[in-house]
Amino acid sequence: MELVCESLGFKGKGICKVHGTCFVVICDRALPGERFLGCVTRRKGSYAEVTKIKTLTPHRDLVEAPCEYASYCGGCKAQNLSYEAQLRAKDEQVHELITHVGRFSDNSPGLETVLKAIVPCDIQF
Repeated sequence: MELVCESLGFKGKGICKVHGTCFVVICDRALPGERFLGCVTRRKGSYAEVTKIKTLTPHRDLVEAPCEYASYCGGCKAQNLSYEAQLRAKDEQVHELITHVGRFSDNSPGLETVLKAIVPCDIQF
């Protein structure tokens, strides 16, 4: 099936939705904005896991991974995502956790004291 990655989830997996539905599909090594063909490998109640077969359109923040083993090692799944995009993804993940697990809303008083900006590292790799 053809999919577009919407965001990064836990452990750097790409979160997608089947077009025209709310059904969630998770794909290892898919990055936000990437359009690809995937094959379902496992289905679990409310979501499915897919394996990426072919990238149709690369993600918008594509960079060359600094590690020569990144494409097959599996330890650093987002190395080919620009550092700025990695920071945005981390910020989105923390925001999702605070609002959904922590049950804060975007207009909760004091949210700005709990939710701070991600602090970038001076040395990226």
